[in-house]
Amino acid sequence: MRRFPTRQPGQVQTPFPAPIPGTLARVRDLFLDFVDAATSDACEAADAATRELLAKARASLRGLDDDALMLIAAGAREPALADEAIRLSAAIARLEPQRAAAWFAAGLALQFANRHAEAVQPYRHALAIKRTFPNLRNNLAGALTQINIDINSGEILTLLEESVTTDPNDANAWINLARVLSTDTEFTRPLEAGRRALALAPHSALAANNYAMACREAQQWEEAERAARSACQYAPNDASMRLNLSMIQLLRGNYAEGWLGHEVRWQGASELASGRPVFPKPEWRGEPLAGRTLLVWGEQGMGDLLQFCRYVPMLAEHVHREGGRLVWNSFPQMGALLSRSLGEHCDLYCTGGPVEALPPYDCEVSLLSLPLIFGTRDDTIPGPARYLAPEPAAAARWRERLAGERRLKVGLAWTGSLTHKRNPFRRVGLERVTTHLAGHLAEVAFYSLQPGAGAEVEAARAAGFEIADFSAEWRTFDDTAAFVDALDLVISVCTSSAHLAGALGQRTWALLDVNPHWVWQLERRDSPWYPHTTLYRQKRFREWGPVLDDVSADLAKLAGEHRAKQTR
Repeated sequence: MRRFPTRQPGQVQTPFPAPIPGTLARVRDLFLDFVDAATSDACEAADAATRELLAKARASLRGLDDDALMLIAAGAREPALADEAIRLSAAIARLEPQRAAAWFAAGLALQFANRHAEAVQPYRHALAIKRTFPNLRNNLAGALTQINIDINSGEILTLLEESVTTDPNDANAWINLARVLSTDTEFTRPLEAGRRALALAPHSALAANNYAMACREAQQWEEAERAARSACQYAPNDASMRLNLSMIQLLRGNYAEGWLGHEVRWQGASELASGRPVFPKPEWRGEPLAGRTLLVWGEQGMGDLLQFCRYVPMLAEHVHREGGRLVWNSFPQMGALLSRSLGEHCDLYCTGGPVEALPPYDCEVSLLSLPLIFGTRDDTIPGPARYLAPEPAAAARWRERLAGERRLKVGLAWTGSLTHKRNPFRRVGLERVTTHLAGHLAEVAFYSLQPGAGAEVEAARAAGFEIADFSAEWRTFDDTAAFVDALDLVISVCTSSAHLAGALGQRTWALLDVNPHWVWQLERRDSPWYPHTTLYRQKRFREWGPVLDDVSADLAKLAGEHRAKQTR
């Protein structure tokens, strides 16, 4: 897979030479140790000659002007030079603790090296000295955004709004405001910030990209794609912007272009910052497989694995037709669900373990790259509608345990992973669900599908909402699948529960925010990926009330149909 650098156009090039090997590298390290000594209190104990030499070094470092400090910090953009740029910048800041530019440069070097959490302290030092130092508030806001935009949103907004108040033409601050304000309840604010940023920096890739993201929350899809294409035009080698464009293309059903852009996810997605696993064998891109063993493996979250494991039979047929072998390595959290449902198509199924412990293979491919290789379109998504099946005896036991319940049996999942960056938008919350669905308790039995949500379940019960919770009995997705198979309906936000129910062919109602995961596409009520799933969409940003009103009305109809069957 190609690797795409993330350098922005217009960045200052590093003034430092290429890294040097061997003895010269050790001399450089010795020089840095000398700089550390020259800027520490320990130098006062040295002899006269040493003190004189150290004093000259300190004087030389103090003599650097602000531009020189910024050029030193810029060296951290190059990974091979990052350590020396960071150490030099930090040394100068220690030497001149009352100089805002020195602390700013120290933070800047760390930020260039993607060490955003470490950059916060030197930026705060600079802020205490001179709050209005150019770009300081914007850069600190950027570092806080990278750490956790939700936790730090109040301080981030304060810093950026100060910046644009001080200088209404501060394009960088407007660019960041367009990104930060997208978490606000009013989507027009990030749109306005994005437009202002583009007016000030019409050829800025980041301004175009952030505006595209704001347009997505506002459901302005044509404008979002236009802006995302502009971002890629201005920064053709930026993987994150190519990935953002591909997400819009996939969401709009443009699989022909979307799958290709999706291949840069390992360089462009913050969730995959650790990078693609390093395999000792080459990645497979469709080459002949006669006499060769192909390893296919799962990536990202459980929902992704549940959605894309459907490709295993298609892949196996292709591999075996060419005279090859297929090895599948998957997630142990699935239990026996995947091996039982699809394992027969493979020559070997295994789970977990480090790369070096994998069985022998000649080439490898990720499940999520298969749609591109097979040229998937809406009408060629592999089936069948139910491609996973629970363990029959376990499913039968659950049906027997629930047999005494005559009401419609409905499983609920009201939040996704708490660490997912979009979960604040996707999450409905049990308290909101109970408000809208409590009126159905006479005809509907509700069951929690939310592991680890005991406190929320107890709070709902205390408020009068009857909901059963068997999640403590489930150790794997196979256990959960057996339970889900015994239900009449699953109501879920965009999380693994929706994918599991869809893969099992269970009747599912998925609750979607205005800017959903690409798999759900736009406007349609059905899903080409899960034929038994019905989609309930937000019409306005962060407004779940109308969605749950629709769910409540349809639930009443379904419960009525169920009751009629029970009385026959």
